[in-house]
Formats: sequence, C-alpha cells, structure tokens
Amino acid sequence: MKDYIDAAAFKEMILCADAALRTNIQQINELNVFPVPDGDTGTNMSLTIQTAAQELKKIEPATVDQ
Repeated sequence: MKDYIDAAAFKEMILCADAALRTNIQQINELNVFPVPDGDTGTNMSLTIQTAAQELKKIEPATVDQ
C-alpha cells in the first residue's frame, strides 16, 4: 500500500473516473443536481473529465502537478 499518490496512480484515477462517468451519465443526469437543475449534470461532468483523460493518455507525467 502506498502512503501517497504518485503521477501514475493519479493518472489511473482520472482514467477510471472518466470510464465510470461515461457508464453512468444518464443516472447522474436524472439526479437533477442543485444549483443548476438542468438535467445534464452527468453530461457536463463527463465532458470535463473526458478532456482531462484524453490529454493524460498522450503523456506519462513524472509528477502529479504535470
């Protein structure tokens, strides 16, 4: 077990979050989350994390801040 999150672990966390959000977009949309109950919260979250995941797939960062 690690005592810290390194760049590789952080990258894997983002990629897993991307996959989980994509799988559950509709369920999250149906939550109709405050403060903007517009029915597309899951879509917005997924698009945001998807962009980060796409960029992370292109690189092997040495540190989390990279």
